[in-house]
Amino acid sequence: MTSGRDLLDGLAHLTGIRNAQRLEYSLLKTLDSIYQSAQIWAIQLTAEGHPESLHSFDRKHDTVTTVPFDQEQQPIPVWLLDQALATGEPSEGTDESGRRVSVFPMSGLKEFSICLAFSFDNASDSESLDALLVRSFLSVYRNFVKLIDDAQTDELTGLLNRKTFEDNFRELATIGRSTHSPEPAGGRREEPDPEETDVWLAVIDVDDFKRINDSFGHVYGDEVLILLARLLQQSFRQNDLVYRFGGEEFVVLAEIASPEMAAATFGRLQRAVADYALPRVGRVTTSIGVTRLRPYMTASAVLDEADQALYYAKANGKNQVCLYDQLVDSGVIKPNVIEAGEIELF
Repeated sequence: MTSGRDLLDGLAHLTGIRNAQRLEYSLLKTLDSIYQSAQIWAIQLTAEGHPESLHSFDRKHDTVTTVPFDQEQQPIPVWLLDQALATGEPSEGTDESGRRVSVFPMSGLKEFSICLAFSFDNASDSESLDALLVRSFLSVYRNFVKLIDDAQTDELTGLLNRKTFEDNFRELATIGRSTHSPEPAGGRREEPDPEETDVWLAVIDVDDFKRINDSFGHVYGDEVLILLARLLQQSFRQNDLVYRFGGEEFVVLAEIASPEMAAATFGRLQRAVADYALPRVGRVTTSIGVTRLRPYMTASAVLDEADQALYYAKANGKNQVCLYDQLVDSGVIKPNVIEAGEIELF
């Protein structure tokens, strides 16, 4: 066990983080330093409360390792995990090798819901596990995830907000940010090979949105925005980043292998919106401008390129996807020139 001072240092580090994904790293690292004789895992849960991935702290490399959760090959007895998830209360038992295992569930935080699992070789070590301490750390984790989530998300749609994009562009724009996640269902695109992808930014705008608000009222306008947010969440992977920028404008940062696949990916979204009939409002359409992120570009420069492609789509019939590079190559718009002082290293 660590000293009370080390414990407070860990808690201070945990509460100083403003990125929900980094909270799990801090939580696992702190508990690893407290219970050095234990193996500790965080089991990531889906929004429905099902195990999705297994995370553990790697002391040697000071990082968290992640593997897909496998019901057949995983270090926690399935019955023990099922019991904890079913009751919502901590569960304790023995695995096939005689190790004592304790599981602490925490759900209700969408993609940040987890179960903590502790495994001890010696009964005396497992008896030293302070359940109240672990639950207190989980409470701190829950509270800060909620605070971060409230600060980073749009209240109406639940998507990330513009401030989050502006605060984190350098980190979000690097391909290295992504980790493997299981292939999603329901028509989402497949996980690309990180070695063969670029990051693409799309600006998505609802066509004639002012007319919708003027004709039907803001309640129906909000319904259109919520529909689009839902279709965006269904269309992209968990590691892709979807924002509402305000009004009827949305932004997506996604890893895609080629211009052709980028056009196809956003084209599917554009058609999905156009095919959906809303009560009273009927069908709505979107115009989408897309550009590829390149080194040394600022967030404003990338957004400007996507906006140029969006404006072209709006001015030439709406309800379509336009790629900035293709428009430049065809000569219909002029390329942006990065001026001195605009360069921002990732």
